[in-house]
Amino acid sequence: MELVLAAVAAGATAGVTTGITDATSLMVRNGYAGLRDLLLRRLTGRGREALQALEAEESTPGVWQVRLTEDLLRSGADRDEEILSAARELLARVEAAGRTEVGHVDLRDARGVQVGSNNTQHNTFR
Repeated sequence: MELVLAAVAAGATAGVTTGITDATSLMVRNGYAGLRDLLLRRLTGRGREALQALEAEESTPGVWQVRLTEDLLRSGADRDEEILSAARELLARVEAAGRTEVGHVDLRDARGVQVGSNNTQHNTFR
């Protein structure tokens, strides 16, 4: 179940993250849409509501997980190989999106470092 919840949480937010390419963002959004469609086929009222609240960013942190977990367990989604495969694929896409943004960075002997895009940092070294 943790795999599916992690993929849902990552997919709901990662496709809109700034700093990744449009193509990568589209790849993540498409992966999330596929997983979401598979889940919606199995979910009932509370689970559907939790998924929709997460997507609308209207859910109190932690609340959507409880509701969604209960409904996913009841529906057997945690044992559905198609759903588990889609969740694994989505997490791989999210991870790949994070890697392509920055690439390899050697930070030996570095001071005041910030890695990633669209960051602001002010340092004063004495």
